[in-house]
Amino acid sequence: RRGRLTMSWAARLARGLTPARVHRSSALAKHRDARGSSRFRCASSDAAGPNVDGAHVKRYEITASGAGGATAATVRGHAIRTDLPRKMGGADEHPQPVELLVAALIGCEQATAAFVARHMTPRMALAGLTFEYVARRDERGATSLPLHAPTPAPARLTGVTGVATVHLVQGAGPETAERVDELRRLTEERCPVASTLRSGGCELDVRWRLAGE
Repeated sequence: RRGRLTMSWAARLARGLTPARVHRSSALAKHRDARGSSRFRCASSDAAGPNVDGAHVKRYEITASGAGGATAATVRGHAIRTDLPRKMGGADEHPQPVELLVAALIGCEQATAAFVARHMTPRMALAGLTFEYVARRDERGATSLPLHAPTPAPARLTGVTGVATVHLVQGAGPETAERVDELRRLTEERCPVASTLRSGGCELDVRWRLAGE
């Protein structure tokens, strides 16, 4: 009976039917049962309550439940779900975690670029960006066996390549390649996700260009 209940829960999770519960806690917690299910909790200043780490420290709370290769997470009431492709044992009903990591990089760069463009002198009339990114990693870093032997490659992403196209507000004056490069440089310096990836050894090799070039 216990096994049937666990499999039923896992199937519901993979289909997005089992929501994750939100906890307001300042401690990182992880609970695992014998069948591979996990619950994770970490603190965030975006949640209700004081920021105990200091006035300028931003924290993020994510609460998630997982079974097998699938997870369902809650972030400030927003649902995020991950899965694995069928060949990796998943149901392929949601993006892989690494795909969401690359999507997070794109989202963070877009938001940071909008901030940078507003504060450039003179201000850049940025309408938005379009991104075409490809990320790489050596899968042996995560899946090589035996577990206690040194892996032949790191598990992390090794690089992200692609193109970011800068779109200006209709009717805005022309921009130069030098200004677009300034936008790229300042965005990559200030984007928290880009900074985190670079600090971990991931090479970001992305060309920024003006639309129409």
